[in-house]
Amino acid sequence: MAGRYPESVVERHPAFDQGKAASAANETQHKDRAKELMPRGMTADEKKVWNRIAPELSALGRLKKHFVDFVQEYCVVKVRMDSIRTELDSKEWTYVTTGRHGMQFKSRPQVAQLNDDWRKWNSLVAQLGLSPATELRFNDKQGSLFGDDEFGNI
Repeated sequence: MAGRYPESVVERHPAFDQGKAASAANETQHKDRAKELMPRGMTADEKKVWNRIAPELSALGRLKKHFVDFVQEYCVVKVRMDSIRTELDSKEWTYVTTGRHGMQFKSRPQVAQLNDDWRKWNSLVAQLGLSPATELRFNDKQGSLFGDDEFGNI
């Protein structure tokens, strides 16, 4: 039960349907913008990541023509990380060698590649403001705590 009264009894504000229609049109506009700016030559998996992230960046005002290569690099690194992680999960993340020092457990080379790609991905996430912590840097609505920010109107 969602509320106190059945859905058929509750009256909606007249602007509710207008807002719903405007929201759908706005979402379509951002998807079209993402499709328009999608770079050529992306793989199918990279396009999936692009179609997931680019409309959101467009809605936030962060998908601009001069950022396309940067967002494309995000897609490339994300796909590469996912494929390496899938490969490592299907095998073992480590292997065993036996030598004069006995048995040794070593990480596969793909683990080092995954770590390197994760560092690249984390940097791209931070620069695009895609994490909760870094999104705060892009929030222009937060003003001074004391209301005496003389540089706020610049």
